[in-house]
Amino acid sequence: MPEQDKRDFEERYNACFVDFGLKIMTGLIIGSMLGGFFLRGYRKWPMYIGAGLGVGMAYSNCENSLNNFLLAMDPKICVIKKQP
Repeated sequence: MPEQDKRDFEERYNACFVDFGLKIMTGLIIGSMLGGFFLRGYRKWPMYIGAGLGVGMAYSNCENSLNNFLLAMDPKICVIKKQP
């Protein structure tokens, strides 16, 4: 059974930005390599597809991470109290 992630919301949110940056750059690099090596010339569409795939994967990872954190919280502590 996997261990529970002990990070708080801010750490997860910051990790999402890092994940977005890494996956977009990796997708751009892999796309430019595929466009340069296999398509015999500089074409931009493989870079855009690679960046799009990176954004999609990063969004999915971020959504899962934040949803797991928010769904694991106790709903009783999220109640807004009225002031007298």
